[in-house]
Amino acid sequence: MSRKRNTSFYKDKKWISRRLKMLKHDSYECQNCKRFYRTREAKAVHHIYFYEDYPELGLMKWNLVSLCEGCHNKMHDRINDKATKLGLEWQEKRAEEFELYFKNK
Repeated sequence: MSRKRNTSFYKDKKWISRRLKMLKHDSYECQNCKRFYRTREAKAVHHIYFYEDYPELGLMKWNLVSLCEGCHNKMHDRINDKATKLGLEWQEKRAEEFELYFKNK
């Protein structure tokens, strides 16, 4: 069974502002493609640790990455709402920040 997406969060001014700042910060370039020396336009801002699982991380800059549509779709298994192998790689890259956040809470 899939989780419900919190649409009110994605309509909130704080999220809209953070999303635009992230895209601008990343020069509207997909950060996953960039790892492989490709340039693609980023239109999505992805929660590395999914918002539905960790809403308290929803606006944390370290938990966000600008992605093109193709890479964004590669982060999620849309059938079971879990991170894919690629999504887990990004979570591993941010594991230190994740652990530090919850250690200090």
